[in-house]
Amino acid sequence: MNVVLVATLLFALADWWSVARQNKTLEYLFKPATLLGVIALAFGLTQMPHDAWRARWFIVGFVFSLLGDVFLMLPHPRGFLFGLGAFLLAHIAYITGLNPSPPPFDSFVLLIPCALVAGYVVYRVTASLRASNHSSLIAPVLAYGLAMTLFVFSAWATLFRPEWNDARRVFVIVGATLFLISDGMLAWNRFVQPFHAAKLGIISTYHLGQIALALSIQA
Repeated sequence: MNVVLVATLLFALADWWSVARQNKTLEYLFKPATLLGVIALAFGLTQMPHDAWRARWFIVGFVFSLLGDVFLMLPHPRGFLFGLGAFLLAHIAYITGLNPSPPPFDSFVLLIPCALVAGYVVYRVTASLRASNHSSLIAPVLAYGLAMTLFVFSAWATLFRPEWNDARRVFVIVGATLFLISDGMLAWNRFVQPFHAAKLGIISTYHLGQIALALSIQA
């Protein structure tokens, strides 16, 4: 299992390097290779004591994430929309995996900060979409923002689930939070205001988030 984790991290590092060097050929190779490594890591962890419900749904989420990566790399004019749809399904899978039962009532206090952070980003993005005559993307972005909010909330709500141990909580909270940061940077850079080294920041937080989610499968 350590070998798979190391290989996945090496694939991720190679992809970050290719993004920094703007080497599209290597990026097209190592970006999907990293998610394949994450999927292999998750499957490997199912051979050890693990949460079967979460493992099943997280692996589904990783597969949709891989599809989303491929769609976003394609030069097709609707590649972004297809990628957004794939990642929306990934988030739905993650939410399902994190909620075999409804979140504890006390955890709903965490929904407020999650909604405020994600809501602000969605608000700025939708305003930019209206201003640039891309209103057709507003509904998909709103749906994605809702799914992301519920995903991050579900991860932080594990603080109130007594069946979770500290290690699993840390991995899943870090993973979901890094995913939110990655998506926030992507949306801001693409639709609100481009910023320096955005692509490297987006891909590194995304990969580390996915790896952390995979590691949370172990019991």
